[in-house]
Order: sequence, then structure tokens, then C-alpha cells
Amino acid sequence: MEKNLSLTIISPDKILYQGKVESAILPGAVGYFGVLPGHAPLVSQLDHGLMRLKIEGKEFRIAIDGGFCEVKNNEIRVLTEDGDSEDDITHDHAEEILKEIEALPHSPEKEIRLKKAKVRILLHQR
Repeated sequence: MEKNLSLTIISPDKILYQGKVESAILPGAVGYFGVLPGHAPLVSQLDHGLMRLKIEGKEFRIAIDGGFCEVKNNEIRVLTEDGDSEDDITHDHAEEILKEIEALPHSPEKEIRLKKAKVRILLHQR
């Protein structure tokens, strides 16, 4: 049995990740779910949240802004609106962005931006 999964995470602007992972935990629309080698075929809607990837025994995190994933033949393909890795944004910068958004007047757009900012803060919490 294959020991790894092939993972590609794509946003409209960039490829967020492309490579092998030992496992992945994804933010499904109804809750987090895990994928290991040999997983049954699956298509799922994704919510704002953290993807937790196990790569060479270490955890790597990527914040994504919803989207869809397909799991098939030990391959995971994720299409997301946007995303950031732990290396893309510092905790302090994420906190600044959250404060700016919290100061905005209430609107549906503000709620979406709040979700995105809160997920970026989670990138650095262990």
C-alpha cells in the first residue's frame, strides 16, 4: 500500500502546495475530516479553516478560505478561494488585520473577512 498521498492546493492566484503528504486533515463544510492513503473516493465542500498536513513526520498548516476537494486514487486536489501557510503571514500581522476588520461596520462581507482573519491567527497557535 502507498505510504503517501499526492496533494495539490490551488487558489486563483497561486499554487499553495504541491507534493507528497502522509496524511491531511481538512475543514469540511460540516466539520473536519482526515484523509490517509487508501481513502475512498470523495468530493467535499470545504469551509474556512486550517488544513493540517503531515509531511515527513512533522505538521505543516495551511489556512484556506473554503472551496472544494476531491480525493481519488491517493490524490487530493483542493480548490480554494485563497490561502496562506505559516510562512506567509506572522501572528502579529494576523492580529493587526483582525483588529482592523473588527473596527469596520457590520456587513456580510465583514463576517467573511473575520472568518479569514481568525483562521490566519490559528496558523501560529499550537
